[in-house]
Amino acid sequence: MPRLGELLVDMGACTPDRVREALEAQVLFGGRLGTNLLELGAVSEEVLARALSRQHGGRATYGAVHLDPKVLALLKPELADRFEVVPCALSGRRLSVLCCNPRDLAMIDELSFATGKQIDLIVVPEARLWALLRAHYGVERPTRGLEVDWTRQRRAVSLEPEHAPAGPDLMDEAEFAAIYAERVVGTATPIAKPVSRPATPTLTSPSPSTSTRTATPLFSRTPPPLPSKRRAPPPAPRPPGDDPADPFSGSLVSTDEVLAALQAEAVAAHPARDEGRIALDAALETAPKPLSFKDAVAALAGVADRGAIARVVLRYGHSRFRRVVLLTVHARGADGWEGLGDGLTPQTVARVHVPLGSPGVVQTVVESRSHFLGPLSRTEANIRLLRALAGGAPKNAFAMPILARGKVVNVLYADDGRGALVSSDGVGELLILASKISQSYDVLLERAR
Repeated sequence: MPRLGELLVDMGACTPDRVREALEAQVLFGGRLGTNLLELGAVSEEVLARALSRQHGGRATYGAVHLDPKVLALLKPELADRFEVVPCALSGRRLSVLCCNPRDLAMIDELSFATGKQIDLIVVPEARLWALLRAHYGVERPTRGLEVDWTRQRRAVSLEPEHAPAGPDLMDEAEFAAIYAERVVGTATPIAKPVSRPATPTLTSPSPSTSTRTATPLFSRTPPPLPSKRRAPPPAPRPPGDDPADPFSGSLVSTDEVLAALQAEAVAAHPARDEGRIALDAALETAPKPLSFKDAVAALAGVADRGAIARVVLRYGHSRFRRVVLLTVHARGADGWEGLGDGLTPQTVARVHVPLGSPGVVQTVVESRSHFLGPLSRTEANIRLLRALAGGAPKNAFAMPILARGKVVNVLYADDGRGALVSSDGVGELLILASKISQSYDVLLERAR
């Protein structure tokens, strides 16, 4: 599968320097490369969707999406959270689902079993998907990913050259909203044929026009069949108007186009329950065993990505504390990244957001760039942190900064739960571990270049 950064450079939509900048941001703050490019203002959402369509050989969409509550109800919030998917349209027994990774065959199987529908996957940029998960399922994701400045995206690199005519597979958001209301919601809203299309589409909520025109489907290619679990899905056929010689060509769809394709090919599918996969997932959800200091140092020397750093640090931290949380520090505050211990779940950690600039343990550690061990003062920031962790107030707590290239990028917070005291034993080992983590970040950052 081609790399996203290379595709964007080949399309002329992004420079190699901006891709490298986004890769470094990904190492430090997480998220997919596309999310970091959006946050940096290096590409527009439309450009990103085009590139994702090319990368996965299938359909992609972008922009504001208005969803039917009845379709959303087909998928429980736990599954939407677990697989990072949002159902967007239903025709017969075929359910169209927005996702970031359409090649996850196990995900397709489990979604099909859970809904009793045949699953049709459509790629959407991660930041947009996170916003939909939060809005419709109450699923928390890191603030930095959810607060991409969509207004800024309108000033980012334009998808189409100024002299190029609009392709037949794109529609502006006014058309999208009106056709969706007519076909899905059931409230027909006529639309006017646009005279011209802007190079970079507006990403705010659309408002349909009031003149009349009969909606014509702009995308007639039928969706690919449900793939076998034993092989990757075949590349989707190229739709009409998708010129391989055009670096900006790609397959973008709207809800209307999805429905037109689904109605033409509504089939029933109910794959068998994969007991082996379910058992594996249950095993992966069990808490990992604590890690010794020696083993933690050795593991950090060979980490392959940011997630591996978190797993090593948390396993060691859990050997000393009842609960330990890693926070990611950025310009707008500190967000929960990963956690381990009493009462901590991914959902709990994802709710943690501590704004910087107000007194509290996180602000103290970030400003001083040194560790903290002592009782927590009754400040708004500390109360907000403890309330998000939902484990009560401890008698004291430990926190330390983790640096990369001289900047605080993470804060490790730990305590022993409600009313408990942590000791100063082993603080030296923790500080050594922090320096090892910084070295691991440096290795990953060099590798990203």
